[in-house]
Amino acid sequence: MIGLFFSFDHNHFTRPSEYTDYLMSFLARPSYFKINNKPIVSTFNGESVTNDEWTTFKAAVGDILLIPGFSAATPSPDFFTTRSALDGVFNWNSWPDSSAGKIEVSDTEDAAYLAAAHSQNKLFIMGVSPLQFKHIDPSQNNWYRRGEGNLEVRLEQALKLQPDMIELQTWNDAGESHYMGNWWEDPIQGTPILDYVREYDHRGYWNILGPFIQAWKRGDTTTSGMVPSEKDVQGTFWHHTLAVNADCGSDGFGKPRDFENAEDVVSGIVLVATGKTGFVAIIHNGDQELGTISLVEGFNKFKVEGLSDGQVSVKILDGSGATAVEASGPLEVSSSATLCNYNFQVLGF
Repeated sequence: MIGLFFSFDHNHFTRPSEYTDYLMSFLARPSYFKINNKPIVSTFNGESVTNDEWTTFKAAVGDILLIPGFSAATPSPDFFTTRSALDGVFNWNSWPDSSAGKIEVSDTEDAAYLAAAHSQNKLFIMGVSPLQFKHIDPSQNNWYRRGEGNLEVRLEQALKLQPDMIELQTWNDAGESHYMGNWWEDPIQGTPILDYVREYDHRGYWNILGPFIQAWKRGDTTTSGMVPSEKDVQGTFWHHTLAVNADCGSDGFGKPRDFENAEDVVSGIVLVATGKTGFVAIIHNGDQELGTISLVEGFNKFKVEGLSDGQVSVKILDGSGATAVEASGPLEVSSSATLCNYNFQVLGF
């Protein structure tokens, strides 16, 4: 089932009445995404909207599935008691809270939302995302939310929890660096965003997203069944191209808030075909070997420390010791730069 639906940004809108008429002009289109013939409508934020306002909105637009995306709400068993107009909730927070330091993403909030939703016969959407990095001005829009131990962990969590829907955050949001597909230059022309995404192609994620989507559609509850599409081995790795303690003092915006939570590591996922054994991944950085990892059939994740100046490459050897596949990043890691860029370089192989 393919279609489009609206997710209205409540950092721009105040009340749903502001976009009611606009939405209604699209709901009857065949391309609008529906479940059980009900169009889905979502948001970014909107926690301040009252239940009465949501009720009035639904009465105006007709029979929809209203599933807002909240980033500041607190999940609890009685979450929907005062939000009876909602048909579900989407947990926008797919990254560790910055105050928690260098930790992997947690699924505690997701589990709480899921339990509350299912207890009321409502729906839960879970987000899956690699990182957040925004570098648009020196104060309000200059932050880093950890991607180390994030995407690879989030895939496992999503299959384990079995939410009703999964949202990849996001396909094309260049401004927060968590794009997984194409982004377009026209909307960001003349903005600082272009500077930190121009050479950072994230389509390497596709090598693992396809097998993940297939596992999800099968109803798998673990990543063990994630295998290459048509090869013996395929995967993706990612890393910053600027060291955590690098000198980028000439950047007028300065380092992003919470950059200290970043790590000098190379992370990745390698998928090995069923029946294939003896594969090994070797991660190089400049003239040093960061790590060697023995691979098993199916899903393998890694995070190796010691990232420093120089090019990063990953080579996969088969059981005979021959090179099965390898990839190298065109952008070298640096400990000094004119731009404080903590976006990921992403390489598929």
